[in-house]
Amino acid sequence: MISLDIAGIAISAFFILFILSRGRLKKTDWLLVFINLGIIALLVVDAMFQRQLTSIVFLLLNTIPLYFYPLFLIYALEILQEHVHHRGRWVLLFLPALITSAYVGSDLFILHHYNQTQLEHLYNFPTLGYHLLCKGFPIVFLIAFVWLIKRLNIYSANIKDRYSFIDPIELSWLKRSAWIYIFITVLSLLGVITAQSQILPISSHSVCSAVGICMFLAIFYVSFHGIQQYTIADFYGEKMVSSNGRNNLNAATEITDVNIPTKYKTSSLSNAEQQLIFEKVIRLFDEKKPYLEPKLQLSDIAEALNISTHNLSQTINATTGKPFYDFVNSYRVEHLKKLLEDPLQQKFTILSMGFESGFNSKASLNRVFRQDTGLSPSEYLERHRVKQVSAF
Repeated sequence: MISLDIAGIAISAFFILFILSRGRLKKTDWLLVFINLGIIALLVVDAMFQRQLTSIVFLLLNTIPLYFYPLFLIYALEILQEHVHHRGRWVLLFLPALITSAYVGSDLFILHHYNQTQLEHLYNFPTLGYHLLCKGFPIVFLIAFVWLIKRLNIYSANIKDRYSFIDPIELSWLKRSAWIYIFITVLSLLGVITAQSQILPISSHSVCSAVGICMFLAIFYVSFHGIQQYTIADFYGEKMVSSNGRNNLNAATEITDVNIPTKYKTSSLSNAEQQLIFEKVIRLFDEKKPYLEPKLQLSDIAEALNISTHNLSQTINATTGKPFYDFVNSYRVEHLKKLLEDPLQQKFTILSMGFESGFNSKASLNRVFRQDTGLSPSEYLERHRVKQVSAF
């Protein structure tokens, strides 16, 4: 197991060096560095634990995981750009770790002086205080992770209302990371309870090692995706027009209902007003073809039509039953279908025709086209050729 710890330390160190070598580091980059430093510390402590349980090792085993949770939550909130003006309050997330550090530290180094046997017994059969702190706080963070997943769901719905290309900013990997942390926390709690109650022949050492390996794999996944992650501001720039005309990047995550059909049930626009706006949108799309712009935003259309983004989003959702993302991509699919059916375009690759139609990547092209037609672009092209041959 020590060899696995060494391998994990080496990989985390590589991530740290890679991140630091990029230059012009963002806050999320620094948070990734600290997260990887934390996993190195945890793996070092695990290796020490396998050799001998000391008071220092005991303290670190009980406290390091509690520093991981706030680091990951702050990292996720920073990517979401969630309530940026409340960043000062994020330090409160470290209170469980600080309280546990103070309690365990005072017990081990001030109130008592445990020998090796006593430490082993305390680790395997903790007192009520240890149970409350070391099991209660992780449960609190479980609730925080559930809240984070809910925010990510809201974010996912909202970016589809505002952007026509979401692959670099959709954060599905971050949601999966949150679920991984939930799984690790539940596994850790169940494993420790099982080992301490001796329900199954599982030792606390083996539980600690298993959790350490799972944590390393989770950090590897987060780091791998995190070093190539864009925020909305990174990819689209800081232009964000809210319904009253102010520049407001945080408006991208400030919605209260992910159910698109009912989001505007208290609409301030009449049906006639919505129909008038929608006719302007259709005319603009037919004449100017703005959907051919890969990074098209809702705010671009709102600016072109001189209406608020809120009213425009409301109109598109209410009239078509689709968010802006699906509405724009339906035009791109139709444009690509015409190119695929045009004999003069056959000298070009499907990917180049996809880029010409406004798609920004091969992955989004294939996914959106299949969702809209039930076929991949190549399957659609082959079916069209078969129809042409049959017609003759």
